Amino acid sequence: MVAINRTKTEFEQPVRQILAMLAALAAVGVAAYFLYKPIETVFLANVGLNGLIGGVFLIGLVATFWQVISLIRAVSWIEGFAIDRPGHEFVEPPRLLRSLSTLLRDQRARSALTATSTRSILDTVATRIDESRDITRYIINLLIFLGLLGTFWGLSLTVPEVVNTIRSLKPTAGGGIDFDKLMSGLESQLSGMGTAFASSLLGLAGSLVVGLIELFASRAQNQFFRELEDWLATITRISLATDAADGDQIGAAAMLVEQNSSQISELAGLVAEMVARLEMADEAKDAPQADPEEGARQTALLARIAERLETPQEAAPAGGLDDETQARIRNIDRQLLRLTEELAAGRQDAVGELRAEIGGLSRALTMLAERAGRD
Repeated sequence: MVAINRTKTEFEQPVRQILAMLAALAAVGVAAYFLYKPIETVFLANVGLNGLIGGVFLIGLVATFWQVISLIRAVSWIEGFAIDRPGHEFVEPPRLLRSLSTLLRDQRARSALTATSTRSILDTVATRIDESRDITRYIINLLIFLGLLGTFWGLSLTVPEVVNTIRSLKPTAGGGIDFDKLMSGLESQLSGMGTAFASSLLGLAGSLVVGLIELFASRAQNQFFRELEDWLATITRISLATDAADGDQIGAAAMLVEQNSSQISELAGLVAEMVARLEMADEAKDAPQADPEEGARQTALLARIAERLETPQEAAPAGGLDDETQARIRNIDRQLLRLTEELAAGRQDAVGELRAEIGGLSRALTMLAERAGRD
C-alpha cells in the first residue's frame, strides 16, 4: 500500500545569505581601511609571499561567491521545472541538478517517484555540494599553510643571522664592541621575524575571513537542500510497509498495480457478472425449462476472469513482486480453477437430473397412454 503527498513547496533565493556575505566583506574592508598603515608595513615585510597569500585569499572569495551564484541558477531552474514553465525543457539544467533532470525527463515520472529514486537524487546533490565545499575548505587550509610557511621561512632567516651576529661581535682595540655590526645583525634578524609574523598574520586572517564567508554559503546550500528534499517528498511515492528491506519489491508491485488499474476495474465487472450468473444457475436447478447452455457461458466467464488475473502476473518484471503477493495470486488461480470445475460438474449433474426427470416423465406418459388404449 502506498501514499502520495501533494503539498506545494516553494524555493527561496539565497538573498539573505548574499547580504550577510557582503556585510561581512564590508566590515573587513572598513577594518582594513583604518588599519591601512600597519597592514602596509606587514605586507611589505615580504611582498612575494604575502602577495601569494593575498591572491589565494581572493580566489577563495571568488570560489565562495560562485557557490552561491550556482545556487541562484539551481533555484531558478527547479522553480521552472516544478511549475512546468513553457519552454523550460530547452533550458540547460545546472550541474547541481543534472541528475534530477535526467531522471524526471519523463512526464509520468514527475507524478510518482519511488523512495529509492529520491534518495539517489538527494545523495547526488549532496555529493556535488560537498565537492564545491571541498574547494573552499582547501583554500582555507592553504591560507593557514602559507602563513605557517612564512613563519618557518622567517625563522629560517632569523636563526642564521643570530649566529652570524654573535660571531661578528669581537672586542675592539679599546675593549669596546663594534655597534655597527651589532645593529646590522639585529636588522637582519628583525627582518626575518617580520617575515615570519607578517605571513602568519595574513594567512590566519585570510583563512578566518574566507571561513566566515564560506559559512554563509554553506547555510544557503543547506537551505536549498532542505527545500529540494521537501519538494521531492511531494512527488515521492512512500511505502507504508514496515520492512525496509522489501522497499524495492513493494515499489515495483505498486507501480504494477497502478499500470493495471483498468484491468482490475474490468475484472471487478466480470466478477459481478459471474455472481449474477451463479444466482441464475441456482435458479436453473429448480427450473426444468432453463437454458442448458447457461453453464457453458458461466464456465467461459470464469475462464476470462482467470485470464485477467494471469495477465498482470505475466506482465510483471522479474523480481517485481514479492513471494507473498505471488502466493496470493496463485491461491486465487487455484480457487477459480476449483470453482470452474465445481460449476462444470454441477452443470453436468443438473443436466443429468433434468434428463432423468424428462425420461421418467416420458415413461409415465407412455404408461398412461397404454392404459388409456386398453380401456
